Amino acid sequence: MKKESENIFFVGIKEPEEARRDILESLKDIVENLQRFEKFKETRKDKIEHINKLGKIIKDINKHFSSLKSSFPEAKLRVIKATRKAEKKKLGAEKKRKPAEEKKKPTSELEKLESELSEIESKLGSLR
Repeated sequence: MKKESENIFFVGIKEPEEARRDILESLKDIVENLQRFEKFKETRKDKIEHINKLGKIIKDINKHFSSLKSSFPEAKLRVIKATRKAEKKKLGAEKKRKPAEEKKKPTSELEKLESELSEIESKLGSLR
């Protein structure tokens, strides 16, 4: 007991009420942060549950879709749709390419056409 009493010492705190107030405010902030964290954990848990439920629903839809698909008679509509999509892609690609080609080639194509036209006119003139 005597050894313990020899090691004990006291520290004087200036403005103890303000120190208590600061400590209590920080404890209040900690508790609020813990509450927000618990809400966050619950939200995360709900999100994971919803994702799992959505995955099950999608699997169920795929099962139903495959059974529905097998119950329909075979038709060539799928091929037509695929070709239409391919044609649309080609048209879209050509539309995108043409402006670029028109910027580069029209001057050279125009020059070629003008030179061919002048050659044809000279040949017509020599025939007359």
